[in-house]
Parts: sequence; C-alpha cells; structure tokens
Amino acid sequence: MSARRLRAEWPGADGAIAAVEPSESDVRGRAAELAAAYNDAHNRAMMANTIDFAEGDVLSHYAAMAEEGARQFFLYGASGEFVGDADFRNLAQGRAEFAILIAARGTQGKGLGTRFAILLHALAFRALDLERTYVTILPQNAASRRLFEKIGYALDASPEARAYVDEELDVSMSIGKSEFERAHAAAIAEVRITRITRITEA
Repeated sequence: MSARRLRAEWPGADGAIAAVEPSESDVRGRAAELAAAYNDAHNRAMMANTIDFAEGDVLSHYAAMAEEGARQFFLYGASGEFVGDADFRNLAQGRAEFAILIAARGTQGKGLGTRFAILLHALAFRALDLERTYVTILPQNAASRRLFEKIGYALDASPEARAYVDEELDVSMSIGKSEFERAHAAAIAEVRITRITRITEA
C-alpha cells in the first residue's frame, strides 16, 4: 500500500462520508466483501469483469495496483459503513484514469456514487497534483455515464483519452482541474484532507 496514505472527508447533514487509502490489513479484512461485490452479476457486467474473484485475487489485485503506483481508496458512508472502493490509476504527467464501485446493489442509483466521486476528485486535484482525469465506460453503462456527466465530465475522443479504453466502442470522457473547481467550489471548500501517520505494518 502507499506510504503516503490519505483520508478525505466531506461533512453532510447526516454525517461525513470518507475516502481512505487502506492499509494491507484493511484490504485483508475486506477481501471477502470486495470479492462478493466484484462477482455480483450486475457489477461484473458493468465493469466488464471476466474474473471470478476469490479473497486471494482481491489481495493480489490491490498489491499489483499499488506496485503500479495507483492510489486506491475504501469508501465509508455517513454511519461509518463500508460502501465500496475507488482508485486513480495510470498516473503520469498530471493525468490519471479513475474508477469507482458502490458495492451493494441496494445502495446504487441513489446519488452516493456521485457524492463520493466529487469527494475523490477534490482530493485528487488538491493532494495528488492531478490536472486531468479520465474515465472509460461500457456503452451500455448509462448509469455511470450519468454520474460522470453530473460531475462535469465531457466526451473526449483525444488520443490521450482513447489510450485508456479496452474496446473500440467504449466511451471515453475526461475533466480538467479548472473545470472541476469551477463546478464544485462549494464542495471543495468543505472537503477535509488529512494524512494518515501510520504508514508501515509489521
């Protein structure tokens, strides 16, 4: 896991939601839950996931992503409940690809993903020194496209954006730091970012 673990919180009337870079023990503790979320039929289809994840696969996935320099986050709801994960991957020259999963089907489609995505982008543009982020979406995943449009993402057919797609028909979108800051100035002012001091584990 990263040696620069970050935590971001966004207060709300019902409590603060939080995104936290997990430790290795955090990932081990959530591996079964994450495997179930990744294997859910709907989630699998929307992520184009062809792997039947076991707990060990989740651990390997997180370790491999960390080795590649990705910044991975666990998502916690206003009551402290675990609701999913997200990451910024392929970080280079101020650019990165973003991915997010609200794990439980019963909590999807209620605006939670949008709120967490805003929180995470506030963190990325302030603490990760990113200037532009990209997403790729399966053409049938209308819900994800609506989520990113709400944040301010626009269709992007540039070579930089298309470099992230897996299939030719995938939708590519992006948002720059300045566009995000103009659209979400009030939210950015409310987001609190802190560094977690314990960075190593026995």
